[in-house]
Amino acid sequence: MARPKRQNDTPETRAQILQAARIEFAEQGIAAPLEAIAARCGIKRPSLLHHFSSKQALIAAVTDDILRMTRERLLSTISSPDGDYATTMQKIFGVLRELEREEQGVAGVLVHAMMAEDKGGPVTSKMAEFIDIIYASSVMAGSQKTQNPEEFRAAIAHLVIGEATRVALGSRAKALWGNGDGLTPLFSSYFLDDNTRKPDK
Repeated sequence: MARPKRQNDTPETRAQILQAARIEFAEQGIAAPLEAIAARCGIKRPSLLHHFSSKQALIAAVTDDILRMTRERLLSTISSPDGDYATTMQKIFGVLRELEREEQGVAGVLVHAMMAEDKGGPVTSKMAEFIDIIYASSVMAGSQKTQNPEEFRAAIAHLVIGEATRVALGSRAKALWGNGDGLTPLFSSYFLDDNTRKPDK
């Protein structure tokens, strides 16, 4: 006879744990205690460990969930181009910022997880895949500048990781970046020639 399902043994509880872990990891880093994560979603540590057998399993699940959401949003943006090449590319680079507004802690977790993992870890590898998708879509859309492929991909990586760091810092980013949004001019210098830049209004 199957055991009765406990109140906390539901997909909804699992989703709440992922959300709580995302916020705690973003605020405290990967060192955030499981007790704080459990308390944030109103359960005890043993209930959390029923869903995720270890902290490493929870970190992997959170980062997988974030990268899944990011990838889906990116592919949706690529498959539904709205406007010219420049507009489409700017929307692609805005995916992470847009997702952070809806799902607090996304960028912070990715940055913390990449810094904490060993060489060739799964988070870094999946971020590399994410960058490869942007690179491939840029090439298919027709870059406005002739670029060395390695240099072009490196430029994309700089923009993506820089944007993730800025978003992860939240209000603290102002001390480093100031009030200006550096993404647009950086994007323009890498991807647009003088004829495709939109005039200042």
